[in-house]
This record gives sequence, C-alpha cells and structure tokens, in this order.
Amino acid sequence: MLRILCVDDDGVVLAVTADLLRSLGHDVIEAHGGAAAAEALRDPSVEILVTDIHMPDGPGGVQLAAHARRERPDLPIIFFSGMPYIAPEGVEDIVLRKPCSLGELQQAIAQATTRILRGGRPSGVSAQYR
Repeated sequence: MLRILCVDDDGVVLAVTADLLRSLGHDVIEAHGGAAAAEALRDPSVEILVTDIHMPDGPGGVQLAAHARRERPDLPIIFFSGMPYIAPEGVEDIVLRKPCSLGELQQAIAQATTRILRGGRPSGVSAQYR
C-alpha cells in the first residue's frame, strides 16, 4: 500500500480517480487543484503524486511536479491528461489519458515506483502516453 496524493481541479474526476486508487489498496489524500496539492506535499508520508496536467486555476500539474521535485527529487509522479495530444515538453514521467482503466493505473504505479527503486526517474526520456 502506498500513500498517494491525488490531484485534479474537477471534483468528480478527483473523486473517481481517488476511488480507483483506493480500490487498488492505496491510502489516498485528495487535493482539489494545484494550490491545495502544494500544501499537501509538505506531508512527508506522501509516496507518489498522481496529478492532472491541465489545471487552469494554477498551478498546473507540470508546475506542481516541478515544485515537488525541488523538495523531493525521487518522488514518483504520474500525470493524467484529458487532452488528445502528447505530454507537454519536459515531462519525462508517465502520462495516462483520462479516463484510464484500473489495470493501466495499476501498471503505471508499478512502473513509477520501480523507476525510483532502480535509481531515479529517467533522464532525457520522452513521456509515455497511453
């Protein structure tokens, strides 16, 4: 079981994603938007960040991830996007397309945590977009 910070600016999407994570056996902290998530990231028990990329009321997922990585460079991050195009430039983490299946989410968590165990996130590798 992991303690996961789940972030989205859409309350319904946040609730559904958090429920999916809980159904996989994880402990979930829900944050409505980037500002609430930045505050929640102060909790040292957070083991993985799952966030929407595009949150117009800011900070967005990419900015949130940058903030998290300044404090905790090894924090695994998984992005979600409802946009039908590839991940924004500079995103080297896993990007899942909304909606995703339970299996895709489970696989992404396993991949993200395995990267950290093998010595950190990849350098210069394009994001995986599913």
